[in-house]
This record gives sequence, C-alpha cells and structure tokens, in this order.
Amino acid sequence: MQIVPATTLLEISKDFVDHRSRREQSWYWYSEEDHGGAIPFAVQSLYRGQNKRYLPMLPSIARGMISQNTGELWKYAISDQARIVLRLAQSWWFSRELNHHPITSHAANQKLKLDRIALAQHYGIPTGYLDLTDDFNVSAFFATCYETKSGWQPVTSGMGVIYRVNPLEISNYFPLGPQALPRPTEQCAWVTELPFCHAFDDWPNVRMMNFNHEKHIGEYFLEMFSGGEKLFPPDPLADVALEILACREIPGDLIEKALESFAKDPHGIRIGHLKTIRKELTKITTLNNYRRLLTDEKVSSLISDTEWRLKMLQPVTARARTIRRVPIQ
Repeated sequence: MQIVPATTLLEISKDFVDHRSRREQSWYWYSEEDHGGAIPFAVQSLYRGQNKRYLPMLPSIARGMISQNTGELWKYAISDQARIVLRLAQSWWFSRELNHHPITSHAANQKLKLDRIALAQHYGIPTGYLDLTDDFNVSAFFATCYETKSGWQPVTSGMGVIYRVNPLEISNYFPLGPQALPRPTEQCAWVTELPFCHAFDDWPNVRMMNFNHEKHIGEYFLEMFSGGEKLFPPDPLADVALEILACREIPGDLIEKALESFAKDPHGIRIGHLKTIRKELTKITTLNNYRRLLTDEKVSSLISDTEWRLKMLQPVTARARTIRRVPIQ
C-alpha cells in the first residue's frame, strides 16, 4: 500500500482555489419523466475523506454490527436486523419531516427531483447511501480532522485516506443540488447508493490515497473552513436529524413499513423472524404515534427571514439543458 506525504494534500488543494465558482457556473439540466435535475459538468472527480480507513467501508446503515458482513440481512444476528430496521425507519421519519420544509414545495413547483433519503444521509441519518463531495478541500477537512464535544480538532497521529472516483465512469453518483439547502451546498455534496451491505472499497474504479497525519495539515483545513463552521451552518433540518437520532422513539407505522420492505427483499429478513425482531425493537426504541418535529413555528421563522427566503427559495437556474441523463457505457 502506497502512502503519500500529508503535504500532498496541500499541493492538491491549490488546484481547487476557484473550484466553487466554476462549479456554480456549470449546472446542466436533465429531464426524467415528470421531473428533472442538474449535474455540474465542471466536476471530473468526486472525493470522500476519512481520518482513518475502515474495512470493510460500508454504508452507514450497516455499520457497527456484531455480525460478519454477508450482504444478506437474514443471516445477521436478530439484534443487528432490528438496528437496521430502525435505521431505515429513521430515514423515512426524516423524509416525512421534509413534507413541511419550504424547500420541498419549492422544488416541486420547479419540477426538481428531491432525493429525500440522500438528504437524510447528508444530515447524519444512517442510510444505504455514502457521502461524497466534488470539492477536494472538503474531503481533506474530513480526512484530517475529527469532531469532539468542543468542536473539530486536527488529527495528530495515524493514517488518513481520501477516496476518489470519476462520476462519468458509473451512473450511480448523484449531486444534492442545485437546491440551496445550507449543509449540502457548503459541502458540495454528492451521494452514491450501494447495494445492501456492499463495501465501497469493492466498488468499480474506486481509488485511494493514504497518508500519515500531521497536525499542521489538519490545522490548515480547519482554518480554511473556520473550524468547521462553514461546512455546518445553522440549519433546522440538522436539528431535526439530531432529534430523530437522540429521542429513542420512532413512529410505529414507519417500523411496520420498514419491516414490510425488508420482508419483500430476497436479501432482507425472513417472515419467521418478524416476531423476534419486533420484540428486539422494543428493547432499543419506543414505538409511538407520529410526532412532527419540523413544527409550524419553526417553518414560520424560516419564511419570515427575508435573507433566508431570498437565498433558499429563488428560481434554480442552470447553464443549459440536456435531453436526459444516461449512463456512459
């Protein structure tokens, strides 16, 4: 395994000084049935930074399990199956909250496709997606820093990794834009959806750059993003995600929906395990009726903020229009 000097990150960083301005000027529309989206054509590579490498590199919905990864949920321990069901239900709860967010009706009015589960992933809800970015500097921040209770700090020892992929080599990469939600916008966010419990390391054409941590490298990227504040601006959706993960309860109808979804999947759960999984779920969460988190009061505060409204609810523009989005063979 080749290990490059950490200073290599600083050299690459210079090539991204004007990346964001070029990115914002290069969105191209595409149409899919009744909705459309856009792709920034200035993007040639996508990146994912981690301050250490995990093997296997699984999507967040499948992390932290006691079972060995097999790609078949029914082979997992019952406790693991219950946790994955809960995580799917949590992503659907976040998706339901988006019904009340002004950005959703704004996107619908423009016939702009909004991937709710991808947004849930980017706001920290475990899903089958993996976060990526088209800004190398964003990936370098996450590769050289770690979060503490008092804020982000530079990593001083061990080995970090930055993954790189070419979005044109496979069609399963999607930008979270051009909507203007604060966190995805600042992080130049993309996602990829992996087959259930599939390792990213085994994904086609994934390249890795490993490096040994140096404190001053992390400090450089911390300063670039104001200690992380630029990448995590105030955002009510972030508060919604935190409450979903911390409240230790879940709408019961979403649990049933998640169980039904996995029971229909040949790689999912077995009908005969449902009773046991339901019992296990009662140990890790409380099943309640739906409780709205993004309240009318919170939404009203957004709408009444003129600066927020002008920034978030403006017509989305793109440079040109393509006929449709198709994979390149």
